[in-house]
This record gives sequence, C-alpha cells and structure tokens, in this order.
Amino acid sequence: MPSILVLDLGGCEGCIASIMNSYPKLEKKYDLYISYLGNLNLDREFDFAIVSGPVSLVSSEKIDLLKKVRENSKILVAYGSCASVGGIFLYSKGQNCRFASIGKVVDIDYSIPGCPPASRTIINFLNCIEKKGGRFLELFKALTKYQKLSGFDLIDDVVLTGLCVGCGACTLSCPTEALQLVDGVPDLIVEKCIRCGTCIVRCPKFTQNILR
Repeated sequence: MPSILVLDLGGCEGCIASIMNSYPKLEKKYDLYISYLGNLNLDREFDFAIVSGPVSLVSSEKIDLLKKVRENSKILVAYGSCASVGGIFLYSKGQNCRFASIGKVVDIDYSIPGCPPASRTIINFLNCIEKKGGRFLELFKALTKYQKLSGFDLIDDVVLTGLCVGCGACTLSCPTEALQLVDGVPDLIVEKCIRCGTCIVRCPKFTQNILR
C-alpha cells in the first residue's frame, strides 16, 4: 500500500482532527504513519507527507525536521491554512515568535488551505492523485504559488477589481465570520480575519482566474 506520513508542526490541531475523521477510510488503502498513533517513523521514505501547522523560523529543530520530511517524501502536501499560508500565526510578534507557511522553507507539491479543511478533502485529494488529474488537483497545485491569502487579499484582488459576483461563497466559508455581504458585496471585519485564506480559495472568480 502507498505510505502516508501525517506530521503536525503545531497549532490548534484542528487539521489533524480533520484528517483523523477520515482515518477509517484512509487505513483501508494506505499505510499510515501518524504521531498520534504512536508509530511515527521519520527515517523511512514516504509516498505522501501531509504536514499541518506553520514552521517556526527561529527553531532550527523544526526547520531541519521539515527538510528531512521533504527529502524523504515523493509528494509533500501543505494541509490547512497555517501550513499553506501561515494563517493566524502571521500575527505573531517578537524575536522568538516568527512563523511562516512551510513553503517558505521547502518546496511543496500541493497546498490545501482551510481552517481546517473539510474531512472529506483529503479523501478527494488522494482520489484525484490516484486518477492522475482533475480540476480539484489543479487548484491545489496552483495554490502552491501563493504564500499569502486572506480576507484582505479577497477584497484587494476580487472585490476592488470588479470580479465579485456577490455569490456569498466567501462569507459562508469564513470560520470567524469576518466577512459579511453589504449591498451584495463582501465587506471585511478586519479584527476578525485570521488570514486563513479560506474565503478567497472558495471564491469562484479567484479560482477561475488562477486555473486559466
């Protein structure tokens, strides 16, 4: 069976919970190595490495760990907004408190933002890999080029450029209710935005643009 490493670098553990919800289906098709199962083995090679949480830029231990995982994995996936774009950890201040998306340290093959992604996402993603294609897969590949996505970017890149069609997908997807429709157009409550990028990834106009 193909092997999968699931590694959490830290955070709220919501992304790990999302993956574990799919564990009964995953274990039927994959050889799983997850720290929460007590069988983590970082000295072997993996077909997939799924990494959640941001990387601490002041922790040589975390950086070395991430580089080792990259070296030992055929496909590396940034899972969740913290791993994909930094998320709320981008607000961290101080000399000993600097975090970034894992793409700032290593090359990633696919990026799956979400706070957290829906549990079925990992199943759908792996199914697309098995079928060797699909728009779903193309989107997650294209998102590796984006190291910053947030409600701020939604306003700048979609609303202010006149692309918004007022469908409300962004407001429905926001985990903190930082977006609201005002006269049919999304408006951002700045103080509530955690920079997870879920809204802009759910935006049909944004995804249509990056997949052209």
